[in-house]
Amino acid sequence: MLAHLAILATAAAGLANAPWWFWLVAASALAVLAVTDPDKVHPRYAEGGSAELLLVNGLYSFSTGCLVAACAFAGGRWLATLIFS
Repeated sequence: MLAHLAILATAAAGLANAPWWFWLVAASALAVLAVTDPDKVHPRYAEGGSAELLLVNGLYSFSTGCLVAACAFAGGRWLATLIFS
């Protein structure tokens, strides 16, 4: 639920012509939500420690969050140009 609200807020920020770096803040928030999700099953590996696994999982979550947040922000900016021009 919080991830959906963060994506919606990012699109709304794009619509409101927020600063360009807002999508990076939203991507960070999405990564933190993904890493700390208690309902998500986190894989465990015998060879790798939990620090390496958390780093890889965090980088994957951040890159996915960047992609989603950037697309939502760009969609909001595109919609703003259609509406307000």
